[in-house]
Amino acid sequence: MENFKHDIFEQMGNLFYAIALDQHVEPLQFGELKMLLRKDWLDELTPISTSNVTEASHLVSLKMDTLQAESATAEDAFNEFTKFYATHREQFSAALKEKIGKTAEAITEVFPLEHNIKNNHITKLKMLLENSSLVM
Repeated sequence: MENFKHDIFEQMGNLFYAIALDQHVEPLQFGELKMLLRKDWLDELTPISTSNVTEASHLVSLKMDTLQAESATAEDAFNEFTKFYATHREQFSAALKEKIGKTAEAITEVFPLEHNIKNNHITKLKMLLENSSLVM
């Protein structure tokens, strides 16, 4: 189970990175994005360390740093998440899926696109989660 926790948070890094790129989050704004993720994932799902950075937000941030350094595309990062999700769908609890959806939506609210353009990966995420019994 510990390996799954590690893997799932890395995959959320892929997901949130893809959504952030779609929202045109600039490299310098990724610090603000990481603060949002720390706030969203600072709860009972993971133990709080002495620095108030959860394992979840730490692993998500590390994965996003790696993706940035590699100049990964949003599509590649999102595809990695969807492959992982398809393989491990049953291990995503309803509460976790809801939290993922809310965090994804929060990214679009904090970093809005001009002219109400839809985030392609948010739409795909909603369909993916809805097909597994979650309505965002």
